[in-house]
Formats: sequence, C-alpha cells, structure tokens
Amino acid sequence: MAGGFTGKYLVCDLSKKKFETVEPGEDFYKKYLSGYGLGAAVISQRQKAGIDPLSSEAHLGFCSGILTGTGAMFSGRYMVVGKSPLTGGWGDANSGGFFSNEIKKAGYDAVFFTGISKDPIWVHVTNDGVEFKGAKHLWGKDTTETEETIRKELDDKKVSIASIGKAGEKVSLISGIVNDAGRIAARSGLGAVMGSKKLKAFSVKGTGKVPVANPERVKNATKKFMKQFNKVGPPDKISVKFLQPFGKLIARTGIHVPTQSSTVRHMFKKYGTSALTAYSAEVGDSPVKNWAGVGYTDFPVDTMSSKLSEDNIIKHEKKKYSCHSCPLSCGGIFDIKTGKYKGSEGHKPEYETLSAFGSLILNDDLDSIIEINEMCNRAGIDTISTGGAVAFAIECFEKGIIDEKMTGGLKLGWGKTEEIIKLVEMIIDREHIGNLLADGVKKASEEIGGDSYKYAVHAGGQELPMHDARLDNGFGIAYQCEPTPGRHTIASYLYSSLWGVKKIFPAARKNIKNAKGKEMKKINLYAATTFYMQIINGAGVCEFGPLTGPVPLLEYINATTGWNLSPDEYFKIGERMLSLRKAFNVREGLKAKDSKIHGRGSGEPAHDRGPHKNVTIDMDALESGFFNVMGWDKETGGPTKEKIKELGLDELGY
Repeated sequence: MAGGFTGKYLVCDLSKKKFETVEPGEDFYKKYLSGYGLGAAVISQRQKAGIDPLSSEAHLGFCSGILTGTGAMFSGRYMVVGKSPLTGGWGDANSGGFFSNEIKKAGYDAVFFTGISKDPIWVHVTNDGVEFKGAKHLWGKDTTETEETIRKELDDKKVSIASIGKAGEKVSLISGIVNDAGRIAARSGLGAVMGSKKLKAFSVKGTGKVPVANPERVKNATKKFMKQFNKVGPPDKISVKFLQPFGKLIARTGIHVPTQSSTVRHMFKKYGTSALTAYSAEVGDSPVKNWAGVGYTDFPVDTMSSKLSEDNIIKHEKKKYSCHSCPLSCGGIFDIKTGKYKGSEGHKPEYETLSAFGSLILNDDLDSIIEINEMCNRAGIDTISTGGAVAFAIECFEKGIIDEKMTGGLKLGWGKTEEIIKLVEMIIDREHIGNLLADGVKKASEEIGGDSYKYAVHAGGQELPMHDARLDNGFGIAYQCEPTPGRHTIASYLYSSLWGVKKIFPAARKNIKNAKGKEMKKINLYAATTFYMQIINGAGVCEFGPLTGPVPLLEYINATTGWNLSPDEYFKIGERMLSLRKAFNVREGLKAKDSKIHGRGSGEPAHDRGPHKNVTIDMDALESGFFNVMGWDKETGGPTKEKIKELGLDELGY
C-alpha cells in the first residue's frame, strides 16, 4: 500500500467558481515528492510561459508535504507556490502552524487557485467538496480578525485558515499569506498574487486519515530519534548561557568553535531564534545600518543588541508555541503590553524580524519591534523585506535623495522608533513613500532614481535576509544562484555541517572527494545541502528539525510511502526539484545576471573595521563553480539541455 500522499490535488477556478480534481499517479510523487516539487511540476504543466503573475492565468498553490499528517516529527510545514511578482521568476514560501495537516486530512496533497474573482471571495475546502463564499465583509479586516470571523461563521474553532491582510489586498509585492494568527508564508510576494485574485481567505477542515504504509516503522524511527533529541549536555548549556561573551570573543579574535546541533537544539528550545540576536550582531552575521555598519561598534551587545535577545525576549512570553508534530516548541505567544495592540496576544518576534527592525536600522527599542511584528503579521507583509525597505528609506533620507514631502512629513533617521512605526504603516497602507516601498527596494529605487540604487540591498528584486554571506559564503551562493534569490532558508556551509549531508548521501561524499581544490569541494558540499533541502521541503518538514538533530528523513519517507529508495535516489530527486525550479526561471526569461547580489551583500565596498574588515566575496567565482557542479548554463541561467534530459524534465516541456 502506498502511503504519505493522497494521490490527488485540487484546482479551483475563481473566475468560473468551478473546481477539478487531478490524480497524477504514484510515479509523479516518486519523481517530484510533494511540496515545492509537486508545486513546480504542476505549475510548469498548467501555466503558460511569460504570463503576468497577477493575471487571471496565474496559478497559486498551497502544497502539503509527503510526510504531513503521518506522525513524522517536524512535518507541519505547508508551501505556497507560484510565479513571483517580486522577482519575475519562480516563487515559493512556507509556513508552520497547523494548516498543512488539514489540507491532507481533507483528502488533497495540494490546492491550486487560478482565475480572478469579480468580488472578494473566500474558499472553504472539506472532504465533502468546495464552497465559494462571498468575502466582501472580510475585505479590509486584518488576518487575525479574518480568522476570528470565519471561525464564528463556520461555528468551528479548529478550522484552519490562510488569509491576506491589507498588504495583500493592496497587492504589495512584499506581502505574504498568514495562518494561525501570526505564522506567515512571507517571501516571494505571493500574498500579492492572492490579493490580485480577490481571494481573501482559504479555509480547510479535514476528517480523513493520511495513509501510512508502515506505521510501526515510523513510530520506531521516532522513538530512536527522540531518545537522542531529548539529550542536553553540559557543553550545550554552557554555550547557550554564555552566548554573548562568546560573541564578543569571536568578533574581536576571529576564533570560531564548530556549532553542534545539540547546542542549537537547546538554544531554540529555551529562546527560539531570538537567542541569536545579540550574538549574530556581534560576530558579523547580522547586517547593520543597511549593511554598511559594524555590529560591535554601531550596535554593541553591552548597550543595544542585548536588549533584543534571549531573556529580554522570553520575559514577555506567555506560553510556548509548537507547530504540528514538532517537539522543539521554538515559537512563543506574547501578551502585548504597549502600543496599538495593547491587551491582545501576538507571536514572539523571530530573529529575522528582530534584526530587520533592530541592527539593520539601529533600533534597540523592543516594544517598538513587538508592535511592528504584530502590525506586519496582521497586515500580512514580510518583515525581512519591510525592514529592508525602511533601512533603504532612512539612508536615502539621510543622503538627501528623498525628503519630507515624499515621506509625508516624517523626518527619518536611524533608531527613531516613532517615525519607523509610522513608515511601516505607510508601507502597509501604500501612502506617500510607502506606496513605492510596498513593492520592494529594487522597484522603489528605479522610481526614485539618482544614487538610490546604492542603498537598495537585494538580490533579484528580493531584499536580503539577516545573514551576512561574508561570514558564511554559502549564503552568497543561496542569495545569488538559487531559483528564489535572496533567501536564507535554503543552504549554507553551516547547514551542511549541522545536517551531516556527507553522512547521509554516498553520492555527496563521492562528488566532494573527486572535486579539484578546496573551494570546489565546498561548493559540492553546498550543492548536496541544497539537494537535501529540496527533499526537506518536499516532505513538508521544518528545516529546524535537521538543524537540531538527526531527523530520520529518508527512513520516514520510505516507511510512510512503502518505497525502498536509496539515499542516492533521493539525492537525485533533490537535484531534479532544484533544477526544475531553476528551469522555470529560464522559461520566464530570467538570466543569471538578473539575480546578482547587491554589492553590500558581498562586501563591496569592504568594511574598514570589525569582523569583516577588508573581506569581500568573489561571487563570480562562486557562481561559476556552482553552475558547473549543477550542470547549469551561465548564459541561460538554468540547466543545460543535457541536464534537462538526464533529470527527465523534458516531459514538462523544458
């Protein structure tokens, strides 16, 4: 008996208010898994090349993973897929919570939407069918209010809901899609696609059980994993207790100690990703002052970054938050004490948000970041891109490129919290300068002109995450070379070490051994890591699982599906999924040069002080090496005809 997948996906036409069910067959899943793989294959088949991502022809997909609902640990992610209006190429984003499990329980591996509704619409999916419901009364509500209203109307407190807020309604190209009142599939601008379709919300409630070929094998794998996962050693406790002193030492000496997954596990269990804020700012991981500053002088741990880290964060935490099938519980729920949302609950800000509205703009006011985080969650807008847009605007104001007339009277400046909050409101509302910033810094700089491009830090149109590639060159490859540029949740050299990809895949060990030179060995290691990440996403698994322990991912998939694929067969599936997404970009007319990382992201100009003093990255060399390993053509920016045939992607028209 095949298990893990339901064997069918749903396609809803919002123009015609009709739907169809498609059953692609087991071989399809063996080739592409689910998640990003299924999404990319389906959209490649169904969507014409060159269409406007905000047009009626565009498809927007919500994909579960092949392990979702099977009992496998960390399998609670869902993935939103489509053509990105922000980058013009392949777009995807994922989110945790409990939404993914309901898609599977309703009997589908994925649900796709096409067409454009004449009026705002809400679609409700259950095992019994699909309902197209009017959503005029929901339009204008924030995502939390939308969830509350839908639950009341359905008289069901447990229905899962993904919705857009004001940013998606206004088709902001940095908007995302929100579930569980604060989990957000934030990147790629796919909230704008949802908004363009007038699709306010997608709710789903399932009663089915996901089939599992060998449930005992899944349980035994989990028992074995959890026995090790629950272990915490004295070195882990010491490392986490003294994170800030260690950060200061590393920043000043350049001495690095290899990171252990057990340490990351203990850190995330205790603090979540907020444990990293002060440490990362100090060692040069966090970008500072729109990527032009230095952490230990411009945002020092003793007086600034520590206010946004560790115990100063969790003292606001009301309770821990854990996504579906997750033993880590890195999330948290806050009682909001100040600001516009005083008296309500909100999600704990993640590291990316704390850095984007902290070190990036020299803001050490935690209360303001808590408020901004809630604003962004309720409006459905990406905090990474929004923080990047604010930093860009501040520097442009400082340089005299924009003025108070453009900012609606705001006198922008580094760390000016009141003005920063008002600017975020403008971005959400598309008012004054916010109307330009709502579509990202690349498009804003094109409109503003002059020297503004010097301060618009992005790759391929997407704002860079809060990790400096000069500390880990693997992030440079991810930001510039991957199908979705400017993303940190893909691969890096740190991930390679923590995930242990050389142990998992014989093919990876062989490729690394045969590579000529130290740099090419590292690039081959990076390639193996991103292949593994494709499998992680195809399974619907959170990357924090492999980061914090040896999740038996391949054993889970074989036990769940009843397959008996080898590690190297999965390695090839990962390669296929990656090249498929890159081939989509070629089909849409993108070239390699279109994803080039902004100079500040690669150290140009080089810093004259701090951990990255005189450090730059030769991105041309990294890109050439990676493309060579991948079998991608530097001119077209995607897989060669030979690689397309080798991977069997020619069946999709590539």
